[in-house]
Amino acid sequence: MKKWINVLFLCMVFFILAAFKNADQLQITEITTMIDKENGLLRYEFQIINNGDEPIKSEFDYPGHENYGIEIVVQPKEALANLMVTDATSKHPKMQPLEKGWKEYFEPGKENPFYISYKIKEDADFSNVTKHALDADLLILDGTEISKRIPLQEYKKK
Repeated sequence: MKKWINVLFLCMVFFILAAFKNADQLQITEITTMIDKENGLLRYEFQIINNGDEPIKSEFDYPGHENYGIEIVVQPKEALANLMVTDATSKHPKMQPLEKGWKEYFEPGKENPFYISYKIKEDADFSNVTKHALDADLLILDGTEISKRIPLQEYKKK
């Protein structure tokens, strides 16, 4: 009996911690990267389409007041991370974000715009930042869970 209670408990925890449904229906349709030399930032603009029939919304819930909800993050690979200001205290490769904007959900059948900017190291060569801007993964988060990881290297112009 105790074994079944443990199994039931684990199933409940899995469903509570699972990220939003239908993340597989999200697809990048356009990526633009820009370097702002004056302010030392790398800006990403994404168009992401929800190929499903229903809105994709965050299912993350917790007792706090700030809604974590859907978040996008560009997680750098080593070549890009070496050119950017990063968080040395985290076990995850994180660039320092400066600006960001997006809706809290993905509308069905529509391209949804997202943007985020990161701080470039002062001594970084801007041409190298441009070259390595897509040496990263786009993470779509629901709260603290990764709902979808999209390798940006696939979108490099050949």
